[in-house]
Amino acid sequence: MKLPFMLAAVAAATLALPTSAALPPEWQRVAELKAILASNDLVKAFQGRMIDRIEFVRHDLYRVTAGECFALVSIKEKPLPDNMDGARKFDVVPGEVDCPTERE
Repeated sequence: MKLPFMLAAVAAATLALPTSAALPPEWQRVAELKAILASNDLVKAFQGRMIDRIEFVRHDLYRVTAGECFALVSIKEKPLPDNMDGARKFDVVPGEVDCPTERE
């Protein structure tokens, strides 16, 4: 009789502990896409051109397109404090904007 009560108490205590695990890959990608769209540096770099596409190139690298222009955008991981786990912290680092049709 005491065993089910003890198991329930342990389960409740475990659920009450704060957790901050890493995001599943699909939600990490969503977090990165949101951060890219919210990047003031990237918006400034495109000089008023609207972003119409974000393309995954490889881990931590995206190609962002605005009209005929594009930029490679890197995701740079920030280290977590020692003995701490949790969702990945990162910065969005836009590269140079390239507009091939404007060079012609």
